[in-house]
Amino acid sequence: MGVCRYDGKIFTWLTAKGLAGPAVRGLLEDKNENLWFGNNGYGLFRYDGKSITNVTQEKGLGNDEFFKTSKVSGKPGLGTMARVSTINEDESGAIWLGTFDAGVWRYDGNKLTNYTTKDGLTSNAINTIYKDTKGKLWFGTYGAGVCIFNGVSFTSFAFE
Repeated sequence: MGVCRYDGKIFTWLTAKGLAGPAVRGLLEDKNENLWFGNNGYGLFRYDGKSITNVTQEKGLGNDEFFKTSKVSGKPGLGTMARVSTINEDESGAIWLGTFDAGVWRYDGNKLTNYTTKDGLTSNAINTIYKDTKGKLWFGTYGAGVCIFNGVSFTSFAFE
């Protein structure tokens, strides 16, 4: 289906560049009023009010194998940004993405940085990114606790 946008008068379906494909899981309006969408297959999209950009495709970070295999048990996407589950924005305006299988990505508008278990995350499967009142980002994982990013590294909080 894609994403349906309502401007107060008209509903408009945004379906370009793979957005109408797999389920949209993440949604964010940034401080510049761009809309960001993350879906489970084609990755990250930016809508500036006029056009849609598939950032994942633009940066060559898709995972074609995901669609060739089962949608449920596709190959892990390490090194890809194809399966976005959550999106948030830090205090500097950088966009942070949690993925189902490739950890966390930070996008400053030019450069993308990927953080995984090698960088201190307790899991590469991220289901939520929460920004607290002090601007700190918290990363909820699938079954491996919560991590907080301090600007350099991750600290984990595992709950039993």
